[in-house]
Amino acid sequence: MKEVNTYTYTEGNVVRKIQQPLPDRDTRRRELEEERKRRNKQRQRAHARMMRKKRAMAVSAASMVAVICLFFVSYINVSNNVTNHMSEAAELETQVTELKADNNALEGRIASSTNLGMVKNSAINDLGMVYANTDQIVYYSMDNKDSMSQYNSIP
Repeated sequence: MKEVNTYTYTEGNVVRKIQQPLPDRDTRRRELEEERKRRNKQRQRAHARMMRKKRAMAVSAASMVAVICLFFVSYINVSNNVTNHMSEAAELETQVTELKADNNALEGRIASSTNLGMVKNSAINDLGMVYANTDQIVYYSMDNKDSMSQYNSIP
């Protein structure tokens, strides 16, 4: 035959914790009041923190709006300046065109009013001018092709 072992469970020799007795009414009311005050303080702090964030966001938004407005004003100013310069350039171009036309008309009038044969005849007969001899002609070499400066009298 077989032997059967039986086991029993003992909860142990440690005494269970005894629940604390309920606090009296005044103590409980005081604890509840302190808890309510603590929560109110936390809410006030959170509200103050949120107000600071809102103020910072409002200042940031206002500064961004001011910067954008300044940008648009400067853009309009630059655009206006470009338009003014373009109109001035167009006016100057029309003046140049008019002056060239006037110059061409004057050159045509001068060319038609003067007869070079008469000028040569008048210079030789009336004024006594003669053509220069080869020994009277002096040639100068110029480094700069545009102009020549005279520092001494020419022989």
